[in-house]
Amino acid sequence: MATAPAEVRPARKIDRKRVLMRATVFCKDGARVVRIRDLSTEGALIIAEDRLPVGTDVIFKRGPVFAAAQVAWANSASAGLKFYRELDPSDLAPAAAPLASERS
Repeated sequence: MATAPAEVRPARKIDRKRVLMRATVFCKDGARVVRIRDLSTEGALIIAEDRLPVGTDVIFKRGPVFAAAQVAWANSASAGLKFYRELDPSDLAPAAAPLASERS
């Protein structure tokens, strides 16, 4: 697959936080602990042990933040979640902060 050079690709419109933290994704099969790679007000890039079906509705939970989302794409190692409602940037601060259980 060919890709355009970086200088001709359009810039992303949203600010994304590069993180590597745990989150929980609730889907119809139950809860799954995942790793967050990127987090923005519009969605998240996650790493999951089991592939999430594309088009599935899920609840994303990180600390005090709960967000309804849909699995926009998935491959064997990761998935992109698109939040149904754009989060306020102030909502991302608690989600991007280390949890007490991750500080030790």
